[in-house]
Amino acid sequence: MAVIVLKFGGTSLHTAEAREALLRQVQQCKMEGNDMVVVVSAMGRSGDPYATDTLISILSNVHKEVDGKKKDLAISCGETISAALVAHLLDVHGLPSVALTGFQAGIITNNDFGNSEILHIDTKNICRYLDTNKIVVVAGFQGMTKDGEITTLGRGGSDTSAVTLGGYLGAERVDIFTDVPGIALVDPRIIPNPYFLEYISYDNMYKLASSGTKVIHPRAVLAAKKFQIPVRVRSTFSSGMGTLISEKDEDTPYPFIGISADKDIPCIQGISPSEYDRLGRISVFFRQGATDQSDKLKNLILEITSQAFDYSSGEDYISILLLKDHISHAIQQIYMLAYEQDGSRDLCCPSKSS
Repeated sequence: MAVIVLKFGGTSLHTAEAREALLRQVQQCKMEGNDMVVVVSAMGRSGDPYATDTLISILSNVHKEVDGKKKDLAISCGETISAALVAHLLDVHGLPSVALTGFQAGIITNNDFGNSEILHIDTKNICRYLDTNKIVVVAGFQGMTKDGEITTLGRGGSDTSAVTLGGYLGAERVDIFTDVPGIALVDPRIIPNPYFLEYISYDNMYKLASSGTKVIHPRAVLAAKKFQIPVRVRSTFSSGMGTLISEKDEDTPYPFIGISADKDIPCIQGISPSEYDRLGRISVFFRQGATDQSDKLKNLILEITSQAFDYSSGEDYISILLLKDHISHAIQQIYMLAYEQDGSRDLCCPSKSS
């Protein structure tokens, strides 16, 4: 049977309704005759009891400086609890399961505590359970050094866990479940009901993920490309097929493959700290073969963002530094400019994935 890796983030776990949706996705995958590894993040968001940020704050309340080893040991608990919960949920619904920590799953990392890299995965334990027809639920975000010390993989670590596990297991694909139906041309919180891509290449997904698109972490995209494993980004709450990340790009009629925004930018030389905290970056990545459209659009973008602090551009992108408070409005303007470039098409259309 084919092995499918399913990864569920915190929003797929923190309510009863979300867990029911997770259960339906696992049941459907099992009905299709697949072996499954389910990778889970900590439940909920910042402020929720087992969210990573909450666990960090518990330690920081004792003293703001926390030893990296102790911090990793503490914050790995969120994913461990999620793994036990999901395995229990599946068991009571007739889906025999086993919960494994990252290190029980054979994930070996370096000792860069808080931001470790996966060095190797020994899949023997996972395969032993798959051979008994059990669903293996793995705590994402965590691993172990060769010396037996618990580590965490940093932001987006559960995505990286899932894709790398898929690579070592020779999985048919990895499904990343989230609260949106795929990869949109633009953040749905800024443009309601935007166009969602059916396909995007590893390289273009990496560009978007590295410049602020939060649906999948850039390290996970690099792992997917390394192992040449297809990754689908899907909604936990619908049956849509989502966006497939592989070698293939969708041949859309639109001049760009995505607009991303990043409000957490690195320090920039020549900009004072007081200004820096108020700034963010918009990046627009253009489709190959749309040179004429993209050149016109770049010029128009510079006109409407004349108050930008800085910008850079290349053959297939333009990046603008501006006030965070202006980002949403600027993206709306850029999106409508693209629409006006080709008024015969509606950029605000229902997703094929929904």
